[in-house]
Amino acid sequence: MNLENALEGLKDENVTVRKEAIESLIGCKDERIVDDLIIAVKDENAQIRFKAAEILGTFGDSAFDRLIDEFESAEGKNKRFLGFALKETGNPKSIEYFAKSVDDEDFGLRKVAIRALGELNAEDKLDIIAKGLEDEDWGVKLASIYAFGDIGTPESIELIKKARRNVDDKDFKKSCKKALKKAEKVLKARKTGETVSSIIPLSTIKGMEKTNVTKAIQEYEKYVTDGEPKDTPYKRLCILYRKNDDYENEIRVIKRAIEVLSEKKPGKEAYFQKRLDKMS
Repeated sequence: MNLENALEGLKDENVTVRKEAIESLIGCKDERIVDDLIIAVKDENAQIRFKAAEILGTFGDSAFDRLIDEFESAEGKNKRFLGFALKETGNPKSIEYFAKSVDDEDFGLRKVAIRALGELNAEDKLDIIAKGLEDEDWGVKLASIYAFGDIGTPESIELIKKARRNVDDKDFKKSCKKALKKAEKVLKARKTGETVSSIIPLSTIKGMEKTNVTKAIQEYEKYVTDGEPKDTPYKRLCILYRKNDDYENEIRVIKRAIEVLSEKKPGKEAYFQKRLDKMS
């Protein structure tokens, strides 16, 4: 489905047509679709809303201002999904907006906001994140624990330990243990001047392709950005971009693969050179 047909499809009364349209936009980097995606975030179908939010997040800073404008005026589920898109942009300017959302009436937005504060490393918002520990929603409570784990400071570690002591639930204690392990890893990396890689295993990303193609593409792209000397992420991206008829991104990935692999794994670039030759 070409771009024009996809954007028209998003407006169709038939939900199946709208689903096909949003799926065809996965991996698209054309900023002309941002406004249409913002409208799709408010679709009556939850699947379409979520996919639209995921795709919006991949635009990063280029979609940030428009997302903020919509986020501030939205309510309920609309604000929740716009918040998810904001979180996915990774823009630290959104921290203050998420801090204000921790007290929102919508439990979904509270959860998204707290996770965002953790992922954005908002060390000065620990007291705000801690509000989630008293929340009536179980998911919000867990979001607070995981946010402390992402931040990984002595203060956030102590907050995890305190929460673990105050709750008897075994599953909650397991989540605390997991978050504590992550926090200690982050803290250790900081002390040694290292960075904690955000790259997840390729086998995990491969599984994502069946349930969350947009996220899978994002995760594969991290390997490409870091210049990882493995051919798998480059091959998978080529396949996923080809399925979406996104030849521009496919060519970009191919050229990056040739550049990286010819230097780090000589011989591995041959597959990509042949693929590029066929496209020329």
